Amino acid sequence: MKRSMQKGFTLIELMIVVAIIGILAAVALPAYQDYTVKAKIAEAVTISSTSRAAIALAFNEGTLGASTDNSNLGLAAATAITGKYITSVTAAGIDATSGKITVIMKGTGNSLVDGGSIIYTATCVAGAQCTWVPTAGGTFPAKFLPKS
Repeated sequence: MKRSMQKGFTLIELMIVVAIIGILAAVALPAYQDYTVKAKIAEAVTISSTSRAAIALAFNEGTLGASTDNSNLGLAAATAITGKYITSVTAAGIDATSGKITVIMKGTGNSLVDGGSIIYTATCVAGAQCTWVPTAGGTFPAKFLPKS
């Protein structure tokens, strides 16, 4: 008698492959969701750049102070500076050598980020540049903060 050769995969082999794909998907999906939220938050870096430049200019001109705000800096009103994922951008002076910019987020698809804020705090040194440090405000998770 001649034995025929087995062709194809057995049921157990197929089940193992499906289980491996399921495990990989379970790990990859949260990482991908974090990646898409970070990409949406990157808009804050771009939209706040004008406000950051305005605070640095005010420092260099010697007009930065506690009463500095969007209108003193020649910027539009906070709620007029918007984007697809940005509700408002508020610039404010803290004192003669520092300022802060608050960016309120919306529509990112992450309930912890939406309504939360990124607060850029500047420390300016004469003869050098202003150093910006982003911090989280509200329910905003620190893992989503932009690098600059």
